[in-house]
Amino acid sequence: MNLRRRTAVLWAIAAGTVVLGAGAQTWIQATGLTGLPGTVVTTSGNQAAAVVPAMALVGMASGIALSMARRVGRVVTAGLLLLAGVVTGWASVHAALSPADAARAQVSAATGTTADAGAYAVTAWPWVTLAAGVLLAACGIAVLVAGRGWRDSRRYDTRATASGASTAANAAPGPAAGGAGAGAGPVDEIDAWDDLSRGEDPT
Repeated sequence: MNLRRRTAVLWAIAAGTVVLGAGAQTWIQATGLTGLPGTVVTTSGNQAAAVVPAMALVGMASGIALSMARRVGRVVTAGLLLLAGVVTGWASVHAALSPADAARAQVSAATGTTADAGAYAVTAWPWVTLAAGVLLAACGIAVLVAGRGWRDSRRYDTRATASGASTAANAAPGPAAGGAGAGAGPVDEIDAWDDLSRGEDPT
């Protein structure tokens, strides 16, 4: 699988953003409340599945971490993306299929009783969240498969920066210097930025 690191970063952040936004929307509308005829009580995704916003943040943070993670860090980050996607998907499906349970706190607060509402209407937002959760999990799997071919990021390694700068200063110019860098693996925009930070020319 040929997946660039920049693509994986944007993929994870975008999927996490969708989960976060979808969780703020109305997932369930409850009607037929005891003592409150004609009243509609709404339940957002964050209320119906409190784990959703947390998993969204995990996904977005994991995407950012991918831009600087090394080999072991990429495996851990991919695992977090997979976990966030699975938990998000499970929570959204549970809320959609069991709306009475998911909206019970809001219905009880409105009626002052423990009685369920007469009817529940589920919006499309739980399914949007499910789709975004699947994307998070798929991103984690893709990183596990393709991340082995990425170069290790050394953006925050001061020793590597100093060593790289010294090597660049002492190396003789010519095709051989460029060939050494070219053999380290495919270079994407994040790798190029790392090289520039070390005083190397990625071109």
